[in-house]
Amino acid sequence: MPCRSRRWVWAGRVVFGVIVVALVVYLAEVGLDRADKVAGSIGAVLALIALGAPYLLPPFPPGGASRPGPDGVEDTGGATATGGGQANTGLQAPSDDRPGQVARSGDSAAHGSGSVANTGVRRGPRP
Repeated sequence: MPCRSRRWVWAGRVVFGVIVVALVVYLAEVGLDRADKVAGSIGAVLALIALGAPYLLPPFPPGGASRPGPDGVEDTGGATATGGGQANTGLQAPSDDRPGQVARSGDSAAHGSGSVANTGVRRGPRP
């Protein structure tokens, strides 16, 4: 996940400003005709490097991108909720956008006012 704190945003703005000032100074010192020739040569070399980089460099991060898989649970037992209690034989997961998988969940029964029974995925607050 990218780091977007105020400090990093301002650091990026400062670096951008320094690059723009350096480019203006360079163009004023060298002249537009010579700068155009140098930029064309550098651009061609960088384009070739960019085309070959995915084949020559190892993946980043090492070992490939680590994406979390879906939350899952299987072969759960039975549960009963009575007198306002909660029973869940499936998966209790934080409330995020990741998918949840439940296979072969057990029986769940709710008895009494306010009781809740769930045999699937129960989303809750993040830990």
